[in-house]
Amino acid sequence: MGADTPLTMGVLDARSRALEYGAAPGSAARQARRDASDVEHWEARRRGRYVRLWAARLDVWAAARDARDAAYRLVRHVRQPHHRIGDVPILRSTGSPRLCATADVGGGGILTTYPRGALDHRYDRAPFGALERAHVVAYVRALAAARDRLLGVMPCASASRCTDGHEALSRPEGSPLQVWRVSHRILYLAGPGEARARAAELAATVVDDSGAPAAEIVDMRADDGYVDGEGRWVHPALTLVPRAVSALWADYDAAEADVGQPSAIAEVISRAAVYVWGTFARGCDRCSGERNATR
Repeated sequence: MGADTPLTMGVLDARSRALEYGAAPGSAARQARRDASDVEHWEARRRGRYVRLWAARLDVWAAARDARDAAYRLVRHVRQPHHRIGDVPILRSTGSPRLCATADVGGGGILTTYPRGALDHRYDRAPFGALERAHVVAYVRALAAARDRLLGVMPCASASRCTDGHEALSRPEGSPLQVWRVSHRILYLAGPGEARARAAELAATVVDDSGAPAAEIVDMRADDGYVDGEGRWVHPALTLVPRAVSALWADYDAAEADVGQPSAIAEVISRAAVYVWGTFARGCDRCSGERNATR
């Protein structure tokens, strides 16, 4: 970092504030020492690399029958961006699904596919029930298709039936499907020139029912901290909980050598498929246990 960057000023101001208090008692002194310790931890993980904290907004779309269906397809197990270290909710804030006009997503193409199993079980709204299971199964297959596309593997020979014999996607006629959208605000680290590529990686881990990309980068902003009421620069490490800081650096360490490489993204997507199915299956097991416990 250059000596005049906001991040450097954040480091220097945290150190100087701690020195001013020294070993003095009191809550303000203790907070200053904790802040300095947190900033030093950030610096130790940075290891001299010029890396900044970024926040990206990703918009994700899906066709759904209603708000409950949209929640299954956008904010529970599926269509969640995955970092290099996996699904990290502490680095993500997600809004509620919103109904939007098809024109907002460039036309009505998103309405042309919908999992056959979800149509067959459209009246089952139990948590971890048949409808949700159909969405999860379809999404796991879509992730597999996305992985194969990134690796250059030939897709299924038939557009309507995959080689495992399962029904693929339907093209509903007269179905009351509408387009729904959700926004994710995602934190990540990036070095010089990497911010767009790293955001694109996160977007690429979200796919539609066919395995095609289903997320759009709407905004990207660097977070270098802010100036407090005393005119000191507050380092961004002091706006995050320790677990988030550790996750950010573990994620960047995993990505630094091959940012944006298709094979690396394919590996993340492959692990995402395992994670999505495992999360759903564990939820099913918990529900089953609760029902048995009441008998």
